[in-house]
Amino acid sequence: MQWQRKTAVGAAAFATLALPFPALADETLVESFRLSDARALVTACSVPQNHELHSRANAFCLGYMSGAMQFYGAAIKSPDVDPFVCAPADLSRATLRDVFLGWAKANPQRLGEPAIEGLVRAAVTTYPCKR
Repeated sequence: MQWQRKTAVGAAAFATLALPFPALADETLVESFRLSDARALVTACSVPQNHELHSRANAFCLGYMSGAMQFYGAAIKSPDVDPFVCAPADLSRATLRDVFLGWAKANPQRLGEPAIEGLVRAAVTTYPCKR
């Protein structure tokens, strides 16, 4: 039993050493994947293209946009939920990301709020429904 535990700890340490150095060094970026708040989503969605983790961060960001869009699309099918975002039907994940990043730059006081609240605020501001 103890041998298995030591083997597991050793394997985990070896796996950590196999990570690229920037993955270990850039704690802010890695921590942003936990999405503790809207600021973390900004960090994940604005990794420069020349950064070693850009493709992973971009996939994470666009995946978050996809999940939010799909959840909203499913929620408004309910007769109990009135639409509150009236975006074009062909809205892309990348466009929603850019809308969010623009909103975040204009509203830094709100970046401590949950990530989904920031994304919804950005979408409502940009694509309000006519009432």
